[in-house]
This record gives sequence, structure tokens and C-alpha cells, in this order.
Amino acid sequence: MSVLNKTINDMQEKFFTTMTEFSIHIEELAKENGMTHLEALTFFCEETGAEYESAAALVSPTLKQKIYDEAVKLYAMPKQTAVTLDDL
Repeated sequence: MSVLNKTINDMQEKFFTTMTEFSIHIEELAKENGMTHLEALTFFCEETGAEYESAAALVSPTLKQKIYDEAVKLYAMPKQTAVTLDDL
């Protein structure tokens, strides 16, 4: 079984009860599979059938900042002084 297939199986079996638990899972998914944090979050939603809005509610402020920082770096977005929920 490939690492990605194992990851998909793990995601389908796991329920997240806290924002921290979910965000740690997304960070591990990104690191283990060479994805950005946004790609990992999108992958999670697509593979588990989770709604993007539901997943967004579980993203910690720290992970939101990491996603924003990656977007600024990779997509040349203008920097802002603070990240709001409307930015994600």
C-alpha cells in the first residue's frame, strides 16, 4: 500500500474533535506528501467528502497563517498586516 493510500484510509477512519487535532493532521499530511498546507486541506476534503466550510471551521489560527504565508510566497499575493477569515 502506498503512503498516499494509507493516508486516505487513515483519514476516512479518523474523526477530529478539536481544532488542534485537525490542524496537526493537515500539517502532517502536507509534510508526509510534499504538499502545501492548502493542497493538503483540499486533498483531505476531496478524499473524505468533507465540506470545505466544515473543514475551514476546524483550521487553527496558526495553520491559517501558514496557509496565508505559503500563498504570499507561492502566488505573489500582496501581504497584509492581519489575516481574516474572509481572506481564506
